[in-house]
Amino acid sequence: MEVVDYNRLKIFKTVADLKNFSKAAEVLFLTQPTITLQIKKLENYLNITLFERTKEGIKLTKAGEVLYKHATKILDDYIEMEEELSKISKKLEKNITIGVSSTIGDYFLPKILSKFLDKNLELNASIFIGNSKEVEEGVLSKSFYIGLVEDEIHSNKLKTVDFYTDEIIFVASKNLDIPPVINKKDIKNYKFVFREKGSGTRNIVENHLKNAGIKITPDIEISSSRAIISLISKSDYIGFISKLAAEDMLKRGLIKEIKIDGLKIERKFSCIMQKNIRLPKTERDFLNFLLKNSRNL
Repeated sequence: MEVVDYNRLKIFKTVADLKNFSKAAEVLFLTQPTITLQIKKLENYLNITLFERTKEGIKLTKAGEVLYKHATKILDDYIEMEEELSKISKKLEKNITIGVSSTIGDYFLPKILSKFLDKNLELNASIFIGNSKEVEEGVLSKSFYIGLVEDEIHSNKLKTVDFYTDEIIFVASKNLDIPPVINKKDIKNYKFVFREKGSGTRNIVENHLKNAGIKITPDIEISSSRAIISLISKSDYIGFISKLAAEDMLKRGLIKEIKIDGLKIERKFSCIMQKNIRLPKTERDFLNFLLKNSRNL
């Protein structure tokens, strides 16, 4: 027998918030056919159409808007119910889902999360890794309550709490013939590899370069900091990378840091969450732990 259950309501609300089936699948760790099937089952059970297609994408029908209003309240009530029950029974399984941008997920989060889980042995953790824009979308859709990002956010529905200062450095292969300090006007003489568009690292770098009067068109774009460092170490391409990401290769002497005269790039890692929403206790505990311990890593 088909029912309107928690999972289907969560899938429906995520699709509605993101206005995209494939993005909803990514943040919910599901396949797009699964998302489509669950929405179809919900429509069949309720005997209504929830979404309609437009030139811009998809939008809620009138019936979909009614369901969205009640689904939002039901999902919020479910979280509140879990918290109240957890105070009664410590045996209730505890879960946390965190959205993180790729640099944080690859190089920062493992250290802090392992320490947090050591102090919370009963906790199950799920991590979504994407670029900063995807993490922002996940928080807005309540696919997860908190996200850790390395870029400025765009939605006025979110609030931010800074927790770490990261430096983005300019690196080259140890074998590349390049001076340790170069002038801004000489940058155009080299081949560049950048992160993909939408990446927090790329956005920060391009903003700083623009303010310094530097324009660079990358020869290659790669969506992985790890892959970029590997390419740089074995070629004559150069690029900008988080110091956290470059730390190991620098220690091993496979790449070297190059200074650009008059240019230093720093950025804040931030925790983002929706305004006017009380975080579940587990997320509150993690945020407090993050703020107390991140500077000691």
